[in-house]
Amino acid sequence: MKLIEIISLAVVAVFATSCEKNENQNQNQNQEPGLEVNLSEAVAGTYTGYSTAEFQYSSTPMVSQSQTLTVTAEDGGTVSVSYTSDTWGTFTMAGAAVTESGGTYALNGSGKTVMGMSADSQSEYDCTLTAEISGTDDFSFVFDVPAVMGGLKITLLPGNPPAELLISGSYTGTLTMSVMGTAMDPMEEAQVSLAAEGDVWTLTLPEMGMGTMSMESISVEVELAESADGYTLSAESIEAVSGETSITGSLTGTVSADGSTMTLSAEITPGAMPMAINVDFEGTK
Repeated sequence: MKLIEIISLAVVAVFATSCEKNENQNQNQNQEPGLEVNLSEAVAGTYTGYSTAEFQYSSTPMVSQSQTLTVTAEDGGTVSVSYTSDTWGTFTMAGAAVTESGGTYALNGSGKTVMGMSADSQSEYDCTLTAEISGTDDFSFVFDVPAVMGGLKITLLPGNPPAELLISGSYTGTLTMSVMGTAMDPMEEAQVSLAAEGDVWTLTLPEMGMGTMSMESISVEVELAESADGYTLSAESIEAVSGETSITGSLTGTVSADGSTMTLSAEITPGAMPMAINVDFEGTK
């Protein structure tokens, strides 16, 4: 091969390498501004689950099932978030920032919520959003509304709510007492509470009755089981106290699948009383 041919091939090789290097640099430069857009597209989609609402005037969170939230990618790498709650109203915000660390995406933004007791009494309030997303089945969206109910925090989580969140709380309704078929006047606005501590469920009946049949509140450990229609409560052998009086008996009950209603039927015997007192309750949360 002649010297001139060798030199020509070397020049072509150097030129080709230089062009490839410049092309790669240009591609990298073009990708840099798009990183945020890719993050926003990565979290865009529909998220379904349940929500909990915490506020100053309730000791237990209010739970809503079958909730849906939508995240939409925007130009510039931000996202818009839309969530409509059948209980709390509509939450909308645009321009929420997206960051990523270790495969978990974080959202931060602010916007408005429209809520009210009725369509005629709705008002607009400021709210903020923070969220962590690892997938459509692993996420947490938190809306804070400082001006509502002493500070309202609504959290959207995946799946179905655990029983301790869904059915724990206080149920208000009508309680009746009867002995051998003779009933006392019903107690309206009676409150029965159900609480969980670990795997132990405790049902508390209110102070009830009058005269020789009056009793202080009674707390009963009950067994909880899921059923086709919700949950069942049972206590086959009650050993409790009402004030200084021992209470024996049994209890059965149901709680609806959405945790909104409770029915109870119990036979309780205070101390050495020769016959049982029948107690029935129907209430809503």
